Amino acid sequence: MMKNAIKNGVWRSAVAGVALSFMAPAALAQIEGVYVSDAGDECTLTITEINIPEPQFGDGYYRVESRGKAACMWDGVGMGQSTNLVGGYVTLPPVFNRVYITAKWLFGPTSPKVEMVQTNEAGEVLMSSTYTRQ
Repeated sequence: MMKNAIKNGVWRSAVAGVALSFMAPAALAQIEGVYVSDAGDECTLTITEINIPEPQFGDGYYRVESRGKAACMWDGVGMGQSTNLVGGYVTLPPVFNRVYITAKWLFGPTSPKVEMVQTNEAGEVLMSSTYTRQ
């Protein structure tokens, strides 16, 4: 009986490992897309993969482009980590700031919703908003 339990446990671990290896590429494919702000402020967020070698501790590099009115106008770069994206951008003069972005897909890799939080160097939240995939 113990032998079967060990055998079944090994088999389940192997199946889980194979399933996880197929989930990572699927999660990455879900990061790219065009998203529209849920706040009604006409902000459009576009996330596209940058074709350079993958980072050692992440899944890939992405260009993050925001277009719209006022605070919506920025470009950044991020590194994907499963269904999260971390990165940043630099604002233009007269106010020079580094802004860090963190995007999180709210319900896993197939989620149409993404939450974007922007913070400054001191860690203060500058803006937090949600977007829906188009």
